Order: sequence, then structure tokens, then C-alpha cells
Amino acid sequence: MFNKMMSLKNISSKIITNEAKKNWFKVEIISEEHDIFYLEKEWKKVLFKNIDCWLNNSLSVKFARQKKLTYIMLENHNIKVPKSLYINKKTKEIEKLIKENKLVFPLVVKPSIWEHWNWVSVNIKNKEQLKNAIIKAFKYNNEIIIQEFFKWSDYRVFCVNNKVLAVMKRIPAYILWDWKKTIKELIKIENKREERWNWHEKWLSKILVDKDVIKQLKTLDLDIKHIPKRNEKVFVRKNANLSTWWVSIDETDKINPEIKKMCEKASKILWLKICWIDYLSENISKPLSKQKWGIIEINHTPWLRGHHFPFKGKPRNIAKEIIKLAFSNIKI
Repeated sequence: MFNKMMSLKNISSKIITNEAKKNWFKVEIISEEHDIFYLEKEWKKVLFKNIDCWLNNSLSVKFARQKKLTYIMLENHNIKVPKSLYINKKTKEIEKLIKENKLVFPLVVKPSIWEHWNWVSVNIKNKEQLKNAIIKAFKYNNEIIIQEFFKWSDYRVFCVNNKVLAVMKRIPAYILWDWKKTIKELIKIENKREERWNWHEKWLSKILVDKDVIKQLKTLDLDIKHIPKRNEKVFVRKNANLSTWWVSIDETDKINPEIKKMCEKASKILWLKICWIDYLSENISKPLSKQKWGIIEINHTPWLRGHHFPFKGKPRNIAKEIIKLAFSNIKI
């Protein structure tokens, strides 16, 4: 279906412009390569880059990009975030600081400013892994965060105008047993699915056999030549992220009112009109008071494909709500 759409690069841009055309907006592409375009209706014209427009101001974007600021602001309003230690390249006696801050394995290491998972290490279980993760994170930024690892289910909550519109459960990319095929052969078969394409051009990305896949298989005492057993599910990545070929399941109708209210509060704290809240807990349906939970990130530029085209569950038309908010004085 997307081959017939406009030749913008990013699938979220395509979803936005397609929804706009259905509602009789004029679409003017400024840069196909950079996903910059205008939407226009009646007397109003709004500039977009991907899904970004005037709705999130520069200050709110700065809060979201700087993870340390995000955590400080949320903690000041009694919203749980991971216990964290902030260090830079001049910091000495890191192991001592970790003990003093009562951080124990497993841990997470990530740059304090980042927008993708490339420089993030999760589920770190020993000192050697920690050392390598710190070196890796410092390649991206001069300040990094060492924090506790939340083992619970991973959810992304999409808020527009400080209201929860959609919830997806994120599951890392995996392959399933299929008679006598190896993991490498199963990945090739999975990548032939119509839903998977290069980078972010469709609603699922192709699985690449890279060093992180090899490393993940090694932690499972496997390699790409392994033949899974009957009904065995093999996760080829630790984390569930757009760039690492996740699977999304819509659970919007399951979200507990307490969690919904808390996420809406979080979006207001950071002054974000459009955001993704990365929320982890034992169960999206249980009250906050009845389980362990926490927010690990708030993203100022969420993506639409996992909600519009979930792997399982009901699609959610967030694009229409974003356009309605951007053109709030015009009937759509």
C-alpha cells in the first residue's frame, strides 16, 4: 500500500500525509529526503518534519532529550524512575559510587542524551560487561547514566494533548521453531514477510544478523546455526525498539485508569503535547499501588507505525488526532 503513497522517506510522515489527504488537506513536500512538508487547509498552513510541528516547543524537547532532566522533573512530582547514577569521563572510583548508591546487578548503562538504542546496554550482569558498556556509552556522550534494570513488561504509551490515545506492549524480535531450519534460515524467512522492510519504511523492520544478535545468541548458549526445538521461541535481541526489529501488541483497552492518569501527568510535567512514554510494569491492567513500575524514558518524537499497524490488536488512528490538534481552529 505504501508504494502508492507519496515518496517521503519515513513511514510516520507517509501516515500523516495520507491521513491529511483523506481529509482534503493540501500537502506540499519541501524535502523528501528529510521528511519536511506543509499541510494546509482553509487559511492555516503548518510545517511538519516527520510528526514534529509547532505542538512541542523547544524547551519541552530539551527536557525530553536530556534524560537526566527528565528523571529529575518526574521524581520531583513523585513519579517513579530508575535509581540512577550520573557520571562523566573524569569521574573516579565508579565501583565505589555504585555501591554507595545501592545499585546492584543487573544494570543499564546509557548516554544522558540519546535518541536511539545503539549506545545503550541493558541487563548488565557483571563487572566486565559493565566496563564495556561504559566505554560504549562514552563514545556517544561525555555524561552517562548507570541505573537499575527493570525486568518487567515494556509498554509505550502515546499521549496527544496530554491524553493517552494508545498503548502498545513491546516485545523483542524473535523467531519460532520450524522443523529443521536454523536460526539464520528462520531470520531469512521472517524477513520475507510483507510487513518487514528496510529501516522504518514499513511497520516492521527487517532483522539484521549483526554483532548484537550474535552476542544475544551467545548469552543463550546458541549461534545462528542452532536449530530451535519444537515450539521454541528464540529472542534475537534483548531490547524492544524500532531500530532493533520489535513486535508491537496493542493493549490500549487494557490500561488501568491509575496508569493512564499518571502517564498524562508525566506528559504535562515535561510540557509535551505529543510524546511516547516508555513505561515498564508487571501488568498494564493492575493499579500502580498493586505492582512494581517505573518510567524509563519520554520521547518527544514518537513513531506511528506500531500503533497504526500493530503486529496484534486494534489499529489506532493517532495521525488524525495530531492533525486535529495542529489545526485546532479548523473543522476536520
